[in-house]
Amino acid sequence: MRPLKLTLEGFAGVRDGMKRDRITLDLESLPNGLVALTGPNGAGKTTLMDNLHPYRIMPSRAAKLSVDAFSYWDHLCGVQSLKEFDWEHDGRVYRSSFAFRKPGKTGKADYFLSMRDAAGTWNPVELPDGTVADGKAETYDRCVDSICGSLESFFTSVFSAQNRRPLASYGASEIKGLLAELLKIDHLRALSSKAADVAKVLGRSLSVVQQELAGLSAKRERLAHTERSIAADSDSLVVARKERDALQGMAASLTQQRATLVAKQTENAGVEARLQQLAARRAELAATLKTVTQDAAGTAQRCAQRRSTIQQSITAANATLARRDAILGAATQRDEAQLRIARDEALVAPLQATIAALGEKQLALTSLNSSLQGLESQGATKATLLTTLQTQGSVINTVPCAGHEMHNTCPLLSQAREASGQVAELRISLESLRASFRAKHQEAEKLAPKVAELATRRAELQALTAALTASRRDFERATELASQKPLLDAATAALEAAQRDQQVISDEETASRTRCEEQTVLITAQQREVESEVSRLAAVDVTAAITAVGLQLSKCREAIAVLDGRIEALIRSQAMREAERDAIAKELAGEGATQSRANRISDEIASWKLLAKGLGNEGVVALTIDDAGPALTQTVNDLLLACYGPRFTVEIRTQRELASGEVREGFEILVHDADRDSTKAVGVMSGGQKVWINECLTRGIALYLASNAGQPYRTLFSDESDGPLDPERKLQFMRMKREVLRQGGYEREFFISQTPDLIDEADAIIDVAALAV
Repeated sequence: MRPLKLTLEGFAGVRDGMKRDRITLDLESLPNGLVALTGPNGAGKTTLMDNLHPYRIMPSRAAKLSVDAFSYWDHLCGVQSLKEFDWEHDGRVYRSSFAFRKPGKTGKADYFLSMRDAAGTWNPVELPDGTVADGKAETYDRCVDSICGSLESFFTSVFSAQNRRPLASYGASEIKGLLAELLKIDHLRALSSKAADVAKVLGRSLSVVQQELAGLSAKRERLAHTERSIAADSDSLVVARKERDALQGMAASLTQQRATLVAKQTENAGVEARLQQLAARRAELAATLKTVTQDAAGTAQRCAQRRSTIQQSITAANATLARRDAILGAATQRDEAQLRIARDEALVAPLQATIAALGEKQLALTSLNSSLQGLESQGATKATLLTTLQTQGSVINTVPCAGHEMHNTCPLLSQAREASGQVAELRISLESLRASFRAKHQEAEKLAPKVAELATRRAELQALTAALTASRRDFERATELASQKPLLDAATAALEAAQRDQQVISDEETASRTRCEEQTVLITAQQREVESEVSRLAAVDVTAAITAVGLQLSKCREAIAVLDGRIEALIRSQAMREAERDAIAKELAGEGATQSRANRISDEIASWKLLAKGLGNEGVVALTIDDAGPALTQTVNDLLLACYGPRFTVEIRTQRELASGEVREGFEILVHDADRDSTKAVGVMSGGQKVWINECLTRGIALYLASNAGQPYRTLFSDESDGPLDPERKLQFMRMKREVLRQGGYEREFFISQTPDLIDEADAIIDVAALAV
């Protein structure tokens, strides 16, 4: 693959580094050899390098070498973006066109791959299998992979991106897949995958056949169960038929017995008529006895009810007679209560008049006390005012102008003169208040002893009122009891009548009981006579025997009908199970063929699995890789010797020995240090040493592909691979680049470096800073 022309539009790295929305690089005119991309950090060098290939990925920005781990949208700006890349591969010129549109929150991307024909016309690439580059990502990736190989092999062998994964970190399966593709034996892995798919398909067919066998096995068990059920039905059928034969013999015997009894019953027709009469007489006597018993019970119930009523009357009369003394003494108590009421009522009126007079005096005393409080308050106020006025009036005699003409006209002493004039009036008013206070106070002292008697009089009136109320209550109770005196005679008469009624009821009960006993004895005797005659006649009556035999015959026939139904059900069940047995046996006839088919499929699966393993990573692929290992190792070591001297020698091991001594497939890169006579894995070497070894491995793979695998890559790429190297190693690093170009027949290598000495060694320089606006 040789880059010819690159156009980028709307890429954030170009905009930020070069201040341009669009840039075009014409790479076809550059000389062969080493081409350096230079410029300060952030100028856009890696953005240009990451797009100098046709794959849908910017390898320095991807988390891993997969289009699914990278998104162009994170590195675009603006509504529309474009990548157009012209490149040559295997004598044909192609154009990769990426169009990105994001007018809103969501974007759309189209990926087209065209090939230029002899007339200069660009046509969509079409693969032999009919796949056409139609703008879809999947078809574009399929077309690029068919032309340039897989993305993993390209970025592992000829394109060294920043932050690339070292080969030493690859697992055994990963390195084998990569080497299988690089050695052009990945078709064997495809065949292995197809063989595995065939084994899976056959496995599904085997599962179906095994399910059929499992079903046949279940049917075999069902056949055995059915045969056991048929045998059980046969045994049950034999038992049921024996039971039916026994019941049929019993029924025939019972039928003969019944015929004999019916003939005997015909001979004794008169006995049967008499038995019917006796049965009627027996029923009549039972009804009569029941009636007598019911009459006796009804009489006893009525007597009990009457006795209860009489007992209630006796109880009430006794209660009245128990109060005879209280009723007879109630008249005397009533008269005494009436005398007390008259005496107490005569005392109430005078006491109420006294209390009313004392109440008026209490009101007068209260009014006097209120007046005394008012007079006392007025006297205190006027005494205070008198003192104040005397103080103000005394100023007249104490001022310095006393005795002068202006003393009587001085306006400053006007208030003092007014106060002096008011003192005499206020003294007179105060004396009048004092005289009134003394008079009212003497009157209040006279009323106070009399008012003190009011509480005593009111207590006397309350006690008298309570005594009067109690006397009136006693009078009412005594009056009520005295009014009940006529009830005593009535209670005595009612008690005598109740005693007579009790005697009558007792006589009536005795007569009813005697009559019931006599009738019961008579009826019982008649019943015994009837039963005796019935017993005598029953000896020659066969009606009961006929009934018993008929009942037995009916039960026997019912049992025969049940057995007939059971026998019929057993016959139907046996026939159905025999038909089922024949059908299952017919289905089981093909079990041998099914088992043979399962065995054939199982053998075929084993063969396809063996083929899949033989063509896979553990088979031919592993052998081919083992064969290529020494040549690849020799290429890497020759490159190390030519560029870095004889110190380091690389050993690639494709197998590893277990602790048990067994050998397993694996992948390990060991480095032998001749100066220190030591061997260690690449992962534990220093940073600069890792760069040497990894770059030699990468370029060794590229040289191996160019010389042995026929991979027509014509250009190499590396992005700041010399970072950890010291100045001397960087110069050796450049010599390695030229040696790789020479040995592999490559035309160019595009590289990025921040070391001026390395840039000076380049055959052509692309100054990215100069491309900025």
